Amino acid sequence: MAVLQIGAGGVGWVIAHKCAQHNDVFGDLTIASRNIEKCDKIIASIAKRDNQKVSQHTIESAQVDADDIPALVALIEQIKPDLVINAGPPWVNVAIMEACYQTQTSYLDTSVATDLCSPGQQVPEAYDPQWAFREKFKQAGITGILGAGFDPGVVSVFAAYAHKHLFDEIDSIDVMDVNAGDHGKKFATNFDPETNMLEIQGDSFYYEQGSWKQVPCHTRMLEFDFPVVGKQKVYSMAHDEVRSLAEFIPAKRIEFWMGFSDKYLNYFNVMRDIGLLSPDPVNVDGVDIHPLRVLKALLPDPTSLAPGYTGKTCIGTWLQGRKDGEKRSAFLYNICDHEEAYQEVEHQAISYTTAVPAITAALLYFQNKWSDVGLYNVEQLDPDPFLALMPSIGLDWDVHEL
Repeated sequence: MAVLQIGAGGVGWVIAHKCAQHNDVFGDLTIASRNIEKCDKIIASIAKRDNQKVSQHTIESAQVDADDIPALVALIEQIKPDLVINAGPPWVNVAIMEACYQTQTSYLDTSVATDLCSPGQQVPEAYDPQWAFREKFKQAGITGILGAGFDPGVVSVFAAYAHKHLFDEIDSIDVMDVNAGDHGKKFATNFDPETNMLEIQGDSFYYEQGSWKQVPCHTRMLEFDFPVVGKQKVYSMAHDEVRSLAEFIPAKRIEFWMGFSDKYLNYFNVMRDIGLLSPDPVNVDGVDIHPLRVLKALLPDPTSLAPGYTGKTCIGTWLQGRKDGEKRSAFLYNICDHEEAYQEVEHQAISYTTAVPAITAALLYFQNKWSDVGLYNVEQLDPDPFLALMPSIGLDWDVHEL
């Protein structure tokens, strides 16, 4: 057996650790990135934490440009993996999927292939570039698993589980994501700054009564009393799983909410207002410069936040509806501790909560429980084996009746 992991950022860091912890199933691991030094740092961290379960399986690094389909095809043909795990930024998804189709190799990712704020890439169209591969994957006889992170990912599995076991009729699905941790920096992003800043500046799209509603970012807010971390302000945002949940889980309203502190939003608004969050180039003394990439270079690397991170995250799915004729309101959620994540894999909880579900889905693929030929979002797959397995990989979950 062999796995090829593409991407060596924060999520890729934890995915690699978890692959190594379960390499009795996954076999040999190759970590590939444009920056091979990042791959080598991850391999050194795995050795430092003694996280390789079976020593005879190899962990190697490789250099590849994930936008270069011929280069991806050549690497896949060289390694011959049983599964490609895409831990790269979302804009490389389609290229990697095409390479997997050409080489007849199964595929798994953690997020949608768009930036969610550009015209033609917003929530109603978010999955179109990837769903276009449905027939291709069937023809190739391979499996594709989309959105196997936490949000999207576990929150979508929570919804599928609730639809299967807890509700006869669902009025609303609200995905709730709050990071109540503290990294000690004045301003930083918990994952790739370019991806993060694009994601949170777009208009919010939510699904209601069969149609899409659009409002400017951070204009819809509510306060929610989360388990463990308490009351937090959360804001409506465009997010991957709103689109796929609307496709596969029957509900009257579906919306995504994320927590932001007042301080964070102050920084964000100033940077947006002066143009630092723009992905479009500006000409400076005859040179095209991308403001958002400059900001990315100035901000702390998300990996550097991990050693001093304290506090917890709480992410879950709040459903309201009816069961056996009675009203029901339930919050399915996970609590993850930044310090505990660092002790295990030398990274913080944001990356940890994305990586553990990806490994859970990958293990189910190798166990032939999530391995049907074709392309699937996680909502389409049986939630029971996933939620039974995930705690043993590192993330517990619970149901809080409201």
